This record gives sequence, C-alpha cells and structure tokens, in this order.
Amino acid sequence: MNMKDRLCVISTKNPTTVLLETISAVQKYYPEFDIVVVDSDSTQKEMFIHVPSDVIIEYAENKNWEFGAWKFAFQKYNHYKVYMFIQDSLTPISRISSLDRYYFPYGTFYSYHYNTTFQKGEQLDKIINIYEHTHLHFLSELDPSTPIIVMSHNSFITNHANVPNILQLDDPYLQKKIIKTKIHSMLNERIGGILANVYKNHIIDFSFHFKKINLHRDY
Repeated sequence: MNMKDRLCVISTKNPTTVLLETISAVQKYYPEFDIVVVDSDSTQKEMFIHVPSDVIIEYAENKNWEFGAWKFAFQKYNHYKVYMFIQDSLTPISRISSLDRYYFPYGTFYSYHYNTTFQKGEQLDKIINIYEHTHLHFLSELDPSTPIIVMSHNSFITNHANVPNILQLDDPYLQKKIIKTKIHSMLNERIGGILANVYKNHIIDFSFHFKKINLHRDY
C-alpha cells in the first residue's frame, strides 16, 4: 500500500460487481485515499479475485454491520489522518468539491444525510433500551421532537481524532451483548449525526456525489 495519509474503508458482504464499481470510482475521484475492503464473513467470495492488487482485502468475522467493519479497520489501520467509511453499494459519481486533496479542516464531518426529527414509537423505545445506563445515556433521554441529522447508510468522512467519537455508538451493544440486526444498523444511522453535533463538527452533506444501489441485504 502506498504511503498516503487518507484511507477509504469499504464494507461488503457477498460482493457483486457493485463493489468493483465503487472501488474504481473511489480511485478515480479520490486518488489521495488508500483503500481497504472489509469483508463481513461472506459465503460468496468469488468477486474478490477481480479486486485491484493495490486494494487490501480484510476477511473479518464481523457480525456487527457497517460499524463493526469501521471499528475493525480503524483499529488495524490507525495511522491515517482522514477516513472515508462507505458501504460497497454507495458509489461515488463525482468528487466532493469542498474536499481538498491536501488539507482537511479539523472537526469536519461529511455524510450522506437528511434532516428529520425523532418520533414516538418503536425506534425511540429501542434507542432508550440500548443507551440507558451507559456513557451515552443522554441518547436515551431525547425528546421525540428533537431535530436530527440522519447519517444514511452509516457512511461518513472525517478526521482521525473524530472517528472514535462516532464509533462509540456501538459501545453499548458490546457492553450489553446485544446482537445487532438491520433495525439496529438503521438506528445508528438515525443518531450518528447527533454525535457529530455533540462534538461540534462542521457537517456537510455529500449525498449529491454518491449513488446508492439497494442490494437488499438483510444480514
């Protein structure tokens, strides 16, 4: 791997040609990033033989969805200054114009997002159960009308020091031994932007620069 100071981590499971398209697009639009693909315990790995030789593939026994892949990569590749975390099905279609190739302002947080509010019901109840009696207890006390930024597809770009601030969303799952489901992954999407706000990030939407392909995965 080249000596670059930025890393793109791509999560995948049972990859299709979409993974190859995403890798190619990252190399085209973000050449200043090294690339690591984290495979979350695939049963179908044939597509990996087509991955370019300068891309590292990590075969992780990850059962914790995207955040599990992000944590795995961040722990192993901890020396980069900037990290891009994206699903394999979130393919770049253009370069983010404000993302300078050489300078990344501290406390900047790019995400594929939209604005909404919490609502009463099952989602809020699940969040309360997950985060109450943890160091993120304040998340269990959110009012349903709280405005939030949904971090869609659990994908984001930020500086090294800010990564742990976001990834701590998964700590209560490990602490309480909660087996994560697709619903839990969606809950991470709903509250990721809250932590970005708590840590006073400058939040930028990058959704116009990526296309999402729904692969209908339910692992």
